[in-house]
Amino acid sequence: MHFIEIMLSSVVFIGLILTWKDYNARWLFSLMLLLQLVDTTVNPIAINWTRHYYLWCLILNLIFLVLFFTRGVQAEAAYRITKIEFFRKARANYALTIPECCICLLLFVSSLLCLAIWIEIQLYFYKVLSYPFIYHHIWSPTQYTLHILESLTLITFIVHVRRSKGELIYENS
Repeated sequence: MHFIEIMLSSVVFIGLILTWKDYNARWLFSLMLLLQLVDTTVNPIAINWTRHYYLWCLILNLIFLVLFFTRGVQAEAAYRITKIEFFRKARANYALTIPECCICLLLFVSSLLCLAIWIEIQLYFYKVLSYPFIYHHIWSPTQYTLHILESLTLITFIVHVRRSKGELIYENS
């Protein structure tokens, strides 16, 4: 999964650069980079939790969902605390777009998968199940697919932001 995660992180970083003029997008990509940094830092520790690693993945997905839905409120709170003008503009320009809703749907599906595999691993550990089917056959391909779809959705979001700013509109002469 390492290559796919690098691809997703690269799209987030490139998105931050390409949408820098849009406060809403810059705030979103900044928060995503911050959370990916936390994930990258904690992942070597969490991977050693064996049975509970998937619980960590579930929590991370839920944090991403909360981040998406509350970033306007977060920007407002950050402005009240710091009085930095960027946060006021990020709040004023906050809008939940269709690509962002699609990402939320993908994160929700990933959360459900993480919950299912965590339950399955617990049942396997306590010998209720004799074979962890989701773990062996569904987890990796589904997570690969979800990360690729998230990357493509973020690319769609980047194009949407740039097009709305008039940067991708060309007239034929």
